[in-house]
Amino acid sequence: MPELPEHLQRWPGLWVREGDRIADAPARDAAVARSYPRYRDKGPVAGGKRITILTEDETHLVGDEVRVVHVVEFVEPGHQAYVMGPKPVFGEFIDDELVTEPVPAGDPLVPAEYNGVTLPSPAVDYNFEITTYTFHEPGIYRIQWRLGQLVSNTLEVIVESLPAA
Repeated sequence: MPELPEHLQRWPGLWVREGDRIADAPARDAAVARSYPRYRDKGPVAGGKRITILTEDETHLVGDEVRVVHVVEFVEPGHQAYVMGPKPVFGEFIDDELVTEPVPAGDPLVPAEYNGVTLPSPAVDYNFEITTYTFHEPGIYRIQWRLGQLVSNTLEVIVESLPAA
């Protein structure tokens, strides 16, 4: 297996909001995020950056919570990564329908208000809010994150009926 680039060898942690405080993300979400360096279905590179979404499992039962982890990778030098968070997720779609707030004007990877560490690229940023969805009908749902010219991979989430009792 090829060696990972240096910026993908470091694990900075994953954070969530609990009320008005920041806490470590649940272990299962951190495990999903930690799988990113070797994840095969990353989003395409555009302008030296890529966005990727990941989830723990591809298949879920009706009513299960589907948790989506968001990663931004700056693959080329010349960018600043705003790596502290969790930052809000804008521009997420399910079956081509916007399900979060739309992408704000300006650079969507530069937070409007930010008082934290930045890193020069190449770098990776795991600290976006984890979005959650619950599907009430069986089927295949396609989730994608779109930030202007940056478009993530597409997650195909298979939702199956509850087993008969």
